[in-house]
Amino acid sequence: MDRSHLEASDRDPRVISFDLDGVIMRGAFNSALRPRIVEHIGRGATLSHLTLEERERHIWLAVRQEHDRRLGAGDFVGAWNWQAIYDRVSHGFGGEPMPDLASIVREACLIDDAVALLPGAWRGLQRLKSAGLRLVAITNGYRCFQWPVLERLGVSEWFESVLTPDFAGFAKPDPRMFGLVPGLVAHVGDLLLHDVLGANLAGVQSIWLDADLPADLLHRAPIDRVREPAFIEYLQKMLEESRYLPFHPEATLETCTPTAVVRDVDEAATVLLESNSAWTPASI
Repeated sequence: MDRSHLEASDRDPRVISFDLDGVIMRGAFNSALRPRIVEHIGRGATLSHLTLEERERHIWLAVRQEHDRRLGAGDFVGAWNWQAIYDRVSHGFGGEPMPDLASIVREACLIDDAVALLPGAWRGLQRLKSAGLRLVAITNGYRCFQWPVLERLGVSEWFESVLTPDFAGFAKPDPRMFGLVPGLVAHVGDLLLHDVLGANLAGVQSIWLDADLPADLLHRAPIDRVREPAFIEYLQKMLEESRYLPFHPEATLETCTPTAVVRDVDEAATVLLESNSAWTPASI
């Protein structure tokens, strides 16, 4: 089934969107992709004589530089085309193009524990679906890398659509990415400069998922946490440390302040279910 777009529906018009990696799931990068990338690119003529540690350092520095070059050029869709990025990096080190990364992801999905749902994800999604809310995914990961993982984890059918840059033509935080979803009322994501900023610019309620939220904020309700002076200080620190800040001058403390901050999807579901009747779709 084509899940790259979402049509208007006669059902409950309210839709919740989710980022995927770091929110719903642990993908296959560390378990499968990273070792294969290092092994392949490390055979390049200018790297093969180095130690493994040296090869890794050179490879990931080059990958980051190419990713940042695309972001700096305003190519926010191409910046997430990891196949093209790794091919270019491999060529730069005198190596061959990378094997098909999508195939490696599909192979990884057959290995136990190579991918996983994150704590609270299953229960939170199930509660929202049981309440009749409609769910979509909005991710900067290309579809060929994301969809096999959702299928393997048994949650693909819970999402009416999976919007990715290669299909949408935009990438978060571009508000047009969120504008492709009729009835969207809230977005849940873990990156300030992609998820919170993008949702806020689109006029959508933003729920920031931060599994490492400081313990002194946990006693407050998720919506109240964002008004705590300690949270504002924490948010400022996280914003300043974000590696994506140089590429998004529209990012300020105001535009990156979320509606609520939660530790996991289950806590996000509680916020959404308690507040759902008060939230209406944005007009973008």
